Amino acid sequence: MSDLWRQIVDDLAGDGIHARAVPVERLDDVRARVARALGDADLPSTVAAAVADDVAFALPESRRAWRSIVVFALARPLTQATLRWHGAEHTVPVPPHYAGYHRVPRAVARHVDQLLRPAGFAAAHLEPPLKTLAACAGLARYGRNNVAYVDGLGSWLQLGACVTDAPPPDDAIWGEPRLLERCARCTACLRACPTGAIGGERFLLHTERCLTYHNESHAPFPGWLDPSVHHTAVGCLRCQKACPEDRAAGLVEATPERFDEAETATILAAERGEEEWADLSPVTREKLERCGLDYLPAVVARNLRLLLEA
Repeated sequence: MSDLWRQIVDDLAGDGIHARAVPVERLDDVRARVARALGDADLPSTVAAAVADDVAFALPESRRAWRSIVVFALARPLTQATLRWHGAEHTVPVPPHYAGYHRVPRAVARHVDQLLRPAGFAAAHLEPPLKTLAACAGLARYGRNNVAYVDGLGSWLQLGACVTDAPPPDDAIWGEPRLLERCARCTACLRACPTGAIGGERFLLHTERCLTYHNESHAPFPGWLDPSVHHTAVGCLRCQKACPEDRAAGLVEATPERFDEAETATILAAERGEEEWADLSPVTREKLERCGLDYLPAVVARNLRLLLEA
């Protein structure tokens, strides 16, 4: 590794950010791997189309010639919202990475840009298929649940990436994604999955069965999905909370953000359209952002209503 990249990686590590840099040409391999996975998985057309969006990315326009891509991971807490509704209070968890879903990776990309500027280079945010990129770059390993794990963080993390015109390290790692050693003898996530999305007969997730896939979508919930399996504002925590790897890593839980009855009513109104949030105060908007309820407001509103009115 060159002195430049050694310094960049060390500086990021000092801020709790794990990072790897690889040649930008590796993105072609990422695209090909995702395309093969889609072809081999025999997914329903609607699911395949949604997943295919992950590879529909382009490098940022610039006069610079992008030469490297930096993939990074940082710990994120479980956030929570305590909402008052019909006279009762309900505390709803939000899995790590939804709070600051867009803001945090962009902030890290700007930080990388600032670190590179003194050497005459620049960086720009990018959103490629992050799990594949992180796994091939040796930053992350897959769990049986298809979630990305990073040493010291477990899966309580957020991934991100940026491109730069700095030349890549000569010793950049690239190879086949690896599975956590523990997964060969453990079925905790498979047994904990409330919808049977984690199959023992194949590595790929049965995406069409995954609770996260459905409660991140604007589409109506399928008839087979038992409403009782919902337990978070968005996403799912069952497989991660059951995972021994994650228990060893530890999970930081943020103090719940509190919303009164009027605020909760306005949050739920986003189910009719996100313009319903126009009257929210800056204070309420900040609370929503801190706990991750600003992630796809209409979708989150639908999920919250189901939880609050069950």
